[in-house]
Amino acid sequence: MLCLSGLGGCRRQEAVDLPPPPLVPVRGGSLRVALQAEGKSLDPHVVTDAASMRLIENLYATLLQYTSDYGEIAPWLAASYDRSPDGRTYTFQLVENAVFHGSGRRVTSQDVAYSLQRIREKGIRGDAFSSVTDIQTPSPHTLVLQLSEPSAPLLTALANPMNAIVDPSVVEANEGRLDRVDAGCGPFELLEWKQDRHLILKRADSYFETGLPYLDRIEFRPIPDETARTTALRNGEVDLLLDVAIKDVLILERLPGILVQQVPGTFWEYLGLNTAKAPLDDVRVRQAIALALDRPQLLSLIKFDRGRILPAGPLPPTHWAALHEPLYSEPDLETARALLNEAGFAEGLELTLSVGSAFAYQVDAAQVVKQQLRAVGIDLELEALESGIFFDKLEQGDFEITLVGWLGFVDPDEWLFNIFHSEGKWNQQGYTDPEVDALLEQGQRISDRDARADLYRQAQRKIAQEAPMAFLYLNDFISAQRLQVQGFTPHPTGTTRGLRYSWLWNGEGAP
Repeated sequence: MLCLSGLGGCRRQEAVDLPPPPLVPVRGGSLRVALQAEGKSLDPHVVTDAASMRLIENLYATLLQYTSDYGEIAPWLAASYDRSPDGRTYTFQLVENAVFHGSGRRVTSQDVAYSLQRIREKGIRGDAFSSVTDIQTPSPHTLVLQLSEPSAPLLTALANPMNAIVDPSVVEANEGRLDRVDAGCGPFELLEWKQDRHLILKRADSYFETGLPYLDRIEFRPIPDETARTTALRNGEVDLLLDVAIKDVLILERLPGILVQQVPGTFWEYLGLNTAKAPLDDVRVRQAIALALDRPQLLSLIKFDRGRILPAGPLPPTHWAALHEPLYSEPDLETARALLNEAGFAEGLELTLSVGSAFAYQVDAAQVVKQQLRAVGIDLELEALESGIFFDKLEQGDFEITLVGWLGFVDPDEWLFNIFHSEGKWNQQGYTDPEVDALLEQGQRISDRDARADLYRQAQRKIAQEAPMAFLYLNDFISAQRLQVQGFTPHPTGTTRGLRYSWLWNGEGAP
């Protein structure tokens, strides 16, 4: 049974009814995977929700890919790459046997160029390629990127599962939309998607990595209710549960035939404070909220201490650019009350806290936050909204306070720029600070890791002090599977691309 060495508590049950599995993977079978929520779209270049990403990422391939060693990347569609000494020219040599599912065409450098241009046009993740001034295709399997200035996050951006290479002919045949179709060349291809029921993928026989994938099919089932997801795994209705409800971890760990795997994750949760709306446009009010929160209590009550509090910035404490300063490690009610008094709210303050009703643990956290803020005279009205409505209001800035989370990736630019830069695509709090903008822009241009770390620590310190968000905690990533599922290892980012290495033991061939 595989485990991420050094990344967390990977636990194997000893009391099992099965003999030892074979050492050689078995081909065939259908894997049933339970998800927290239904995805919105299959277009990798436009989605922002984690549920859609889980459905999409095994359909497509990217030039580079994340490795099991968090923070590192490796070639994928690009068999190799070189960078010029000045950091302004990247040359990629593509594999020559990658094939698009729909058209059956070989993937060429022109397809990669088309995809990168589409990413920039869609704008969701286009900022990562803003320094690319020219994309050249000197041969069918050679791609050259010319940059106006060095871009430290570029290679990591090329490994982001949503910066996928798409088939131009499929895009054009669907009038530019990929919401319901498959334009990929990844290990699996789309078989069927029935909204709110399941999405089924089948093995792509033309996939370019020899012998992969092992599975015939993967069926993703959205099961929003936490208890229902756990019950489905216990009863054998699904084989793999990607996001185990914290309250059910101990139950599953004690069950024979079930393996629970836990690694430090990159999903962080926070209170979003709308800086464009009074009274949250007053930094003193935001600081008071951040100071009044009892994060250790929240982590204990909501996460059963399976995670770590975020006392300053959002980056994990294991990240090379993390800010190790306890700005908000413990509540400071006296200072919080003084700040509210200075801001003119000595008699109290009423605000609305919005949360997605589909995420029970966040609804529970909102209840605890309400109790904690009451201690400094802030009365919260809780608003639990259906997911579609909730995220629409979030994207439109139609909220006062929200409790939600972001799934982090690898480079600190991915963690910070689009969320905290004044022109960031996901700056839902309306936060603007020229100093932070300058620091984040500098962090994109220099390659020295130590110098970048210093810039990002400065940016996180300023962000934490101005509190457009009150950071809460970073979650561990916890999955559970039936022991028939072999070869699956959870990744800190939550990506499921490792499913191409997964297989189902059929009970035969044990040594």
